[in-house]
Amino acid sequence: MIAYLGGMLAVGALVARRVRNFADFFVAGHRMTTPILVCTLVSTYYGLDVTLGTSETSFLEGMAAFWTYSAPFYLAYAGVALLVAPRLKRLPVQSLPEAMGHFYGPGTRVAAACASFVYSAPVLAVTGMGLLGELLLGWEPWMGASVGAGVALAYTLMGGLWADAITDTFQFALMCVSVAVAAAAAMLEVGTHHEIGQRLGPGTLSLAGGLSPSDILIYGAVAMTPMVEPAFYQRIFAAGSARQIRNALLIGTVLWMAFDWLVVYLGLVGRDMVRSGALPADTDASVALFHVAGALLPAGMMGLFIAGILATAMSTIDSYTLIAAGNVVYDAYPSLARKPLTDRQLLFWTRTGCVLALAASVFLGLRFARLRDAWIFMSTALLSTVFVPMLAALFFLKRPSPAAGRLSAWTGLLAAFGLFLAFELLGVEDREEETLVLRSGGFALEREAALLLTVPASALAFLAGRALDLRRRRTA
Repeated sequence: MIAYLGGMLAVGALVARRVRNFADFFVAGHRMTTPILVCTLVSTYYGLDVTLGTSETSFLEGMAAFWTYSAPFYLAYAGVALLVAPRLKRLPVQSLPEAMGHFYGPGTRVAAACASFVYSAPVLAVTGMGLLGELLLGWEPWMGASVGAGVALAYTLMGGLWADAITDTFQFALMCVSVAVAAAAAMLEVGTHHEIGQRLGPGTLSLAGGLSPSDILIYGAVAMTPMVEPAFYQRIFAAGSARQIRNALLIGTVLWMAFDWLVVYLGLVGRDMVRSGALPADTDASVALFHVAGALLPAGMMGLFIAGILATAMSTIDSYTLIAAGNVVYDAYPSLARKPLTDRQLLFWTRTGCVLALAASVFLGLRFARLRDAWIFMSTALLSTVFVPMLAALFFLKRPSPAAGRLSAWTGLLAAFGLFLAFELLGVEDREEETLVLRSGGFALEREAALLLTVPASALAFLAGRALDLRRRRTA
């Protein structure tokens, strides 16, 4: 673990010499090649929150974690590779909010920057680092979160996206090898997923498991996040060509699929080991992955596994910290200020923004009781704000409609924040579902279902703004 963390810092120091201006720092000078793009995409998007969350879901719901939760994302990945990336690559922009501003104006860019900051602040990965420190070393959660965030911050400040991408390449290999070794050990000791399914019951291998139709609908909606994923957009703009990013995303989809399968399988192994008594009956589903590895891997290999899990967290912290800082300094500030920043000022304040974004992430990470709660809030904020106007601009609008984009983005953003504030203040805890519920008469709304209201609200606002723009053009 110490060797791994030291190696990440060394890479940051070596790559720092390549950073000469803001473009080098933020989008790697637009010179990323397909192999580096594959490694940085896979390791960035597959963070500790997904690793622990997917294994937790399979521990509780069986193979539905793969078929219902993970599989819809693969369609979205393919959509980004084949449809979104070629169109984005033609734009003279460097970020998701800037693309929104390109189509709809500075007001919309600010709304997109706010939503992207909420989504990109690495709250989930930092929270996961806190869990790791508590589980492995007995630290307080804030200590583990601070140490992990500090190391990631150090090499990101030195080398920007280049340091992020190069370290992601090592992290990609480490996380893949460690999880594969753990899965191989589990298969020898416990058996295949078919054998586990026979012992746990037929529902374990079913497509839906114990998930309700509303859960399936919500997971399917959240799976559209890659279509407006800030990290994907940053890599698209950093790629040397549209062909390179297309190939990287398609290769990455195969790797994500394989990684998902292994993590889901390890969650099933944990559930079966609890059944057999090999693990305690009160094993926490959210960290069952570590208990499985601890029970099956020998010393040395367990260290490799822990380093691999650290890699999944670190590769997410560095990338999203950089994006979150850019949302404030590169996107929001220029849209509000009268005087633009120079290239040198952009570089300085983006580095400063990285420090502030990580500090905010440590604070917010300790606010959420579960990783799932934070993930739902962040995904809802992003999709509600940018999904409708961004895809409309890329695929449907032949002529810009500033009012449509502005109304849609701000309506979605405010609706998302308003609903989640209502859940915090007025929601009633449902202990069985482990969520908050808003009740009014015979109506009940779970926190996870907020997306089903906020995105339609954004779409209606877009149509209203579009009608307003058409009326203005006719009268003009």
